[in-house]
Amino acid sequence: MNHYYTDNKDLNSNRKEFDYYFANKVFNFTTDNGVFSKDNVDYGSYILIKTIYNLDLGKTLLDYGSGYGPIGIIIKAFNLDIDVDMVDVNSRAIELAKLNCINNKLDINIHLCEDIGQLNKKFDTVVLNPPIRAGKKVIYDLYHKAKDVLNDNGHFYIVIKKSHGANSSIAELKTLFEHVVIINKDKGYYVIDNYN
Repeated sequence: MNHYYTDNKDLNSNRKEFDYYFANKVFNFTTDNGVFSKDNVDYGSYILIKTIYNLDLGKTLLDYGSGYGPIGIIIKAFNLDIDVDMVDVNSRAIELAKLNCINNKLDINIHLCEDIGQLNKKFDTVVLNPPIRAGKKVIYDLYHKAKDVLNDNGHFYIVIKKSHGANSSIAELKTLFEHVVIINKDKGYYVIDNYN
């Protein structure tokens, strides 16, 4: 299946740049064909960032399925003391994420990998804007893997649209976490905080 949560190296490249303004800071992002939301930061990611960027996110954060990096980069810019890792299965997205970290002058650990268990690292916070087009099986597997790399007192934040299966996601998350709390709703998007 061809969607952005795959590694399709055969796509033609057509890089583009845009400036993105968030909380009085300007970010510059380079994107390309084959990555999610290549024309601008998508509204779901924006709502997720806006909801959590000034919370206590601990000392380590994983941007899971980072794409070209807007979530991890913007959160890091406002939390320079947090050790941020970004992972994706899409090699083009990872290449862009590395470039975007350089262009925004931020030091972030970036990994091309399918199994985050291979990072051999635990996180205080994991953030995910799930790849809806990849299907429930893939998304629920991401939820399980996120829980596996979360510290005992950690938080797993996701953003998902009600019309994209938020309620069934909440039911799945309740099998993994003691607390599954909707902490923001905006234009049909739910930001959900999952913790034990």
